[in-house]
Amino acid sequence: MKVNRLKKGWKRLFILFIVIPLSLGTSYGNPSSEKKKAETVMTGVTIVSLDAPLRASIGRKVTIEVVVGNERATKATTILTVTCPTTKQQIGREAETLEGLTSQKITYSWSTDGLKEGTYIIKAEVEKLPDETVLDDNVRQIEILMQR
Repeated sequence: MKVNRLKKGWKRLFILFIVIPLSLGTSYGNPSSEKKKAETVMTGVTIVSLDAPLRASIGRKVTIEVVVGNERATKATTILTVTCPTTKQQIGREAETLEGLTSQKITYSWSTDGLKEGTYIIKAEVEKLPDETVLDDNVRQIEILMQR
């Protein structure tokens, strides 16, 4: 009797831990059958900082400073675009070439002639490099309160 129970016990364990997982499509028995490519994280260019006054007077020029950085060890070229989405105005756009692991400050002057009082968004964005996967640092924005 003990032998039959033992055989039934092993049979149940075999079914529970081997047959069922294999039928569900796991790689329990053959881990090489489901080799997955690991996603490689590739850094690139970044907006290190975006600075402008929090408040400004309408009709006066506002200075906007953008620091663009290259997180790679090799030279990289990207396009920097600075806009005001609130007014759909392009403040500046230019190609930037950075040596490896360096940064560069770019300064723009934004004309506020004709604006109304209120809050305006300034957005700086660098285009992604080929094979760059870390993109959340490619865009920054700030708000400026325009007053009379």
